[in-house]
Amino acid sequence: MNRAFCVMTIGLTFGLTVFAQSTPKGDLFLGYSLLRANSARNIPAFSNNGGVGTFGWNLSDYFGAEAEIGGYHNGNISGVQFDTTTMTYLFGPRASLGRSKRASPYLHSLFGGIHATTSLATPAVVNPLGQVTTPAGRVAASQDAFAMALGGGMDVRVTKSFSIRPIQLDYMWTRLEDFGGSGQITRNQHNLRYAAGVTFTFGAR
Repeated sequence: MNRAFCVMTIGLTFGLTVFAQSTPKGDLFLGYSLLRANSARNIPAFSNNGGVGTFGWNLSDYFGAEAEIGGYHNGNISGVQFDTTTMTYLFGPRASLGRSKRASPYLHSLFGGIHATTSLATPAVVNPLGQVTTPAGRVAASQDAFAMALGGGMDVRVTKSFSIRPIQLDYMWTRLEDFGGSGQITRNQHNLRYAAGVTFTFGAR
């Protein structure tokens, strides 16, 4: 009985060790991202192209933590030449079916902030005599607000240290104020985000 118990203990310990070694300690995702933004105004939804980078730290084969930075740009909103750039910085937990598996679907909840800047070209003002009284320029504004992303995706392992992420889809909630004017109002923007790219893993044996 003692011999059988020792064999079982050694086997279980060895199995857990191998299992732990096959789980990468961390991963770095880099990819393209499309943010479909809803202004919460009469302006129709518009698309912002950009990229996103995520560092993930695996606490176990099933749970981890993420830190993410994304950047997006749009130069034309509903026919108006707004030069708009947004940056997001989000953090939160991640749950998956197993980071050691060849295909690893996951869900995450990320919280943080968004930094938005926009500018609009203003034409020169010419008086009746043809003289320029006000030169052409740009009107700009920026702000920081709360942001949250809820969603998930899937990583497909190609090699021990390289995976492809064909899809990440998130509902992104932001709390930006109306730009310009007095008595600014904070509004909820319900946005949709897609991302795809490559993932580099490290720490697995």
